[in-house]
Amino acid sequence: MFGPEDFIENEIKMQQEVPGAQETAEVPAQSERFGDFIVRYEQNIREMIENIPGHSFQSISDIFGVVYVPLDQIPEIAINSYSYGSIPKCYTYMDLESQNASGVTRLHNHPYLQLRGNGTAVAVIDSGIDYRNPVFRNAGGSRIMYIWDQTLEGGPDEQVPYGRLFTKEDIDRALASENPLEVVPSTDTNGHGTMMAAVAAGNLVLQEEFSGAAPEASLIIVKVKQAKQYLREFYLFPPDADLFQEDDLMLGMAYSIRFARGLGMPLSFCLGIGTSQGGHIGKNPISQYVDYIAGISKLSVSIAAGNEGASRHHYAGNFNGRNEMASVDLRVAENEESFTMEFWGTAPEIYNVSIQAPTGETLDISSSLGAVTQELSFVFVETKVLVNYVAIERQSGNTLVYFRFLQPASGIWRIFVRGKEPQNASFHMWLPVEGLISPDTFFLESSPYNTVTAPGDSTDSITVTAYQYRDNSLYVNASRGFMPSGEETPQIAAPGVGIRVPLLNGSFGTASGTSLAAAQTAGVAALLFEWAVIRGNQPYFSGSSVKYYLERGARREERMQYPNPDWGYGRLDLYHTFELLT
Repeated sequence: MFGPEDFIENEIKMQQEVPGAQETAEVPAQSERFGDFIVRYEQNIREMIENIPGHSFQSISDIFGVVYVPLDQIPEIAINSYSYGSIPKCYTYMDLESQNASGVTRLHNHPYLQLRGNGTAVAVIDSGIDYRNPVFRNAGGSRIMYIWDQTLEGGPDEQVPYGRLFTKEDIDRALASENPLEVVPSTDTNGHGTMMAAVAAGNLVLQEEFSGAAPEASLIIVKVKQAKQYLREFYLFPPDADLFQEDDLMLGMAYSIRFARGLGMPLSFCLGIGTSQGGHIGKNPISQYVDYIAGISKLSVSIAAGNEGASRHHYAGNFNGRNEMASVDLRVAENEESFTMEFWGTAPEIYNVSIQAPTGETLDISSSLGAVTQELSFVFVETKVLVNYVAIERQSGNTLVYFRFLQPASGIWRIFVRGKEPQNASFHMWLPVEGLISPDTFFLESSPYNTVTAPGDSTDSITVTAYQYRDNSLYVNASRGFMPSGEETPQIAAPGVGIRVPLLNGSFGTASGTSLAAAQTAGVAALLFEWAVIRGNQPYFSGSSVKYYLERGARREERMQYPNPDWGYGRLDLYHTFELLT
């Protein structure tokens, strides 16, 4: 597929084309005929792909780009040391009176500060938005500056590489018409993006006791297209699941930055999506991209920690010198059609892995076959397990064993793990996030820790867990930190249980999840940008600055040590941050 040269960093500018890329009548990003591959590129990428007919290239940033290649021109996709990072991961939603708890309302109404997000922008990369909802309008019309709908046919053009872009002028014209959707035919099919945008930056609605954190901020909306079928099949995900490709999310962020710069506004990102794919140490491309932009002036990224704390989808094992073998019990549900599982072992240990079916039959996995896909077939059950053993995964240096279970027999499967020199070595195993696997498939001896989903494992983002603001209890499903490498995550806890939100039918309801906590934090970041950048207190305020200010002002319990893997640095309280500044 692609070699190591694809992952070398350089300084190519965002608009630059790769020589030799082919023009094509259809849009590769939207076509099921094309595979998408994320690369860290330099000029010699042309040498790697110039002989592939029909390829094209789309730049994301100075570091990352996407190569689109006709699927019939490449070998069958397989996991190896280099390809794991290039195959887009699939991300899904992290959801299943809060403003007062975060000190937001006091700042809205403070006689001197009166922070409401004026002059700033909040970008929501999600399922779209119901732009007709009054919570996104003011006396000047819509507060939505742009909607990039990746799902609509169109592009590339001078504004976006695919899909269609609608401006505030388009949206205002639609709102003034009898049939708005004829003018701006972009909708939110499930309401998740609308909820996120409203919690971050919706208007005050007194009769519903609702307000977004930054009710005067402008909005930039990206409706992300659904993941392609070839990726769903490769990752064995349900065909009807809401899934978003990593490269589409990254492009949504990149173009949101362009839009915000054109408006001259600081930008706060809200990401309420996540995946358990990867080693949970910030090495997925989108996690690295978040780190790249979070240090840039006037950009901040708030990310949901995930809702995997109670799912029993994580196993943590270690060798301490006495235990030479670990046994991992995995319960597989009835009628589980297929699923994936990832094993990540810390370097420099070399791991020997074998797998036992519920019937007792045990098969070994070779650690010396390189990139070959091993097919394990059992005599007494019809299950096939496809395995890729990557001794040294390039991005992390750790060992990756990638499992794909086809027609798995129900019952207790057992994975045996041995280390050649088991001296204080550790390993982790993760199943897909909730909604992508049966709730009755889980590890019998699971751990709720090290379950923060990517891109919440990026080191420079503001990764947000959720709590019940009525009694200050942690959300029971919230993912827990830290990273397996020991890096601190999550950073902060925000209200995320029983949150008042607007629904697609025009009414209001309640919802819970760490994505809602991230949405409120994104709005809070916009308030900080208003104080720092718009009012000139700190003109070069960055996402890292936002994170440090919020960590410093977080509310902490006296008998608890911080940061900790449950609460991070404590409960979000922006008012307390400003108290500490005086």
